[in-house]
Amino acid sequence: MKRLIASDLHGSARFCRQLLERYQQEGAQQLILLGDLVYSGSYAPQYEYDPHQVIQLLRPLAREILWVEGNCDRGAGALGPAFPMYAGSATVSWEGLSVFLTHGHRYGPHNPPPIGAAQVLLSGHTHIPSWQWVGDLFCANPGSVSLPRGGSPHSCLLYEDGLFRWLTLEGETFHWEVLPPPSKENILSDGNKPCVCRACSQVIRFSPGSSTAAAAGAPRRGRCASPV
Repeated sequence: MKRLIASDLHGSARFCRQLLERYQQEGAQQLILLGDLVYSGSYAPQYEYDPHQVIQLLRPLAREILWVEGNCDRGAGALGPAFPMYAGSATVSWEGLSVFLTHGHRYGPHNPPPIGAAQVLLSGHTHIPSWQWVGDLFCANPGSVSLPRGGSPHSCLLYEDGLFRWLTLEGETFHWEVLPPPSKENILSDGNKPCVCRACSQVIRFSPGSSTAAAAGAPRRGRCASPV
């Protein structure tokens, strides 16, 4: 299943429409919303701050949405969303991959969930796209749909078959990471293989790519925490 992951929309009707357009164009089948969906947004006219309209725009996809609570989502249930909000976090299985979904104000790379809780941690909150390993836990942040920080673009994250792709709302891939399936062939004594990152030339730990990456025409990448 192809999933689009987004965070920190903060009530922007304009960027909600752009996100939904990207969702349709990518052919995704599930929309993961990592909190701060409707409140505490910008009142500048170009953002079209309208929490009620955001809920209405998302309503047709109610069956495809998984929404976890953010620190700015208190009282959002009063808007009458047709999809439930998970309080705090949710742990799901994606084709055998255990994924911990949270907004990021409680759990994140700086404060990961208990060891063994999941293989992947997805969180937002910072409004900055990121990717890193914390021990054996892969941590990914899609950035913010409407209010990006640190010079990052309005962005989201696409996942399918072990491949994470960070996208602008226009559909440009600006970073990607492959999670290889666990197997004896992929594991050495230290759990990884050495490789040189194509982006920053530093020696990093590497695990082999997957057929998804090959199909996407992407070169094999290692576990580099440096943005491309």
